[in-house]
Amino acid sequence: MVGAWGADVQVEVGLVLCYHGGGSLVARRRANGTAYHGEDIIFKSVSQLLGNELVAAYGLTPCKITGPGPTEVTLVPASRRLDTVFDVDDGTFLHLEFQSRQTKLARFAVYDAMLYERVQRKIRTVVFYTGGVEQAADGIQVGCLTYQVENIFMDHFDGEAARAAVENKLVLGEALEPKEVLDLIFSPLMRRKGSPGQGVLAALEVGSRIPDEDLKDFCLANILGLGEKFLSRGQLEKALEVLGMTRIANMIGERFLEKGRMEGRAEDVLLLLRQRFGDVPATVLEAVKSQDEDEALTRLLLVAATAGSLAEFEASLGRVGAH
Repeated sequence: MVGAWGADVQVEVGLVLCYHGGGSLVARRRANGTAYHGEDIIFKSVSQLLGNELVAAYGLTPCKITGPGPTEVTLVPASRRLDTVFDVDDGTFLHLEFQSRQTKLARFAVYDAMLYERVQRKIRTVVFYTGGVEQAADGIQVGCLTYQVENIFMDHFDGEAARAAVENKLVLGEALEPKEVLDLIFSPLMRRKGSPGQGVLAALEVGSRIPDEDLKDFCLANILGLGEKFLSRGQLEKALEVLGMTRIANMIGERFLEKGRMEGRAEDVLLLLRQRFGDVPATVLEAVKSQDEDEALTRLLLVAATAGSLAEFEASLGRVGAH
């Protein structure tokens, strides 16, 4: 039973807010230039605090986690980072990966092979799929080598029922079990009625009624971290209304407003492109909207105003994003 969550939860809330601070909530940059996506950060936050329950909660064989394992594995010339690795009491490692689209398992096989070469211990790899992914390969075979993972598809679970169960326990004044905390946080990623943004707002409304302040902060921070990419500007404002005077609203309200401002800058770029060149391809739309840094959007606005053609602007996207 989840009682007083205390310092551990406060640390994980701090982790979420730290990575989402100073600009867009969508992503921050690692030292090597790759992106920390909000969804990755939240899964790390939740798995670090609720790792023992995370695998068992969604249908796989449970295991007893004893502590964090190594996540950095070195392969010249680049450093590779695994999402989350835990030590397990049977002497193995539990490697968790979190994906919003089908992925090439060869990448994880390389990670695990490098980790195995370093530690010489059996590795169990579990891949969590979100984003409506309903099926994916669970293994590859290359000659005599076979690599196997276990998949968990969040779309196979009923988000409406999960959220309703949590709401019912709160109405009855009962403490939430770890599985119910997980269900509330992940409910917007599960199968549901309505849009993902509506699912996020519904989860926030339920989470805002959790009486334990530390647990409330933990749930709200993680729901927002997972779901902010689904929220329109109007829904962002609604989210802040739902949060009211909670500590989370006070801490991140300005950052959510910043996201709305960044979306406005992206729309300015696209409007200028349409005025100059007509219809904008979907690939360009996605690339512009994915920009999460003010400096990059400012450069794109300048390029949109000076480019001789849409093809010239499109060619500049990679250079601006890598700047």
